[in-house]
Amino acid sequence: MKSNMLMTVLSGVILTGTLSTPVLAATHQPAKMTCEEFTALDETAQPKVVYWAEGFNHKGKPKDAIIDIDSTDKLVPVLITECQKTPKASFWQKVKAHF
Repeated sequence: MKSNMLMTVLSGVILTGTLSTPVLAATHQPAKMTCEEFTALDETAQPKVVYWAEGFNHKGKPKDAIIDIDSTDKLVPVLITECQKTPKASFWQKVKAHF
């Protein structure tokens, strides 16, 4: 009984995690996001937005099936700092400048 309950809870957590990224992208539209909107995101959402941006080229089409998580994770604090300096700037332009 306890194992069934645990499996149900774990399934819910996994499903929620996998559904949140498409919802995040659809809700926030990283390609049109300002730096102010990016810095206002939760610290768990910010890396996901950067992962999305790193995986797309300037025309909004997927460019690569592989994302370098380590280098992207190092870029998140840099983008936060840059975006705090110019909150009205385009987040997409900041990302492109660093890739």
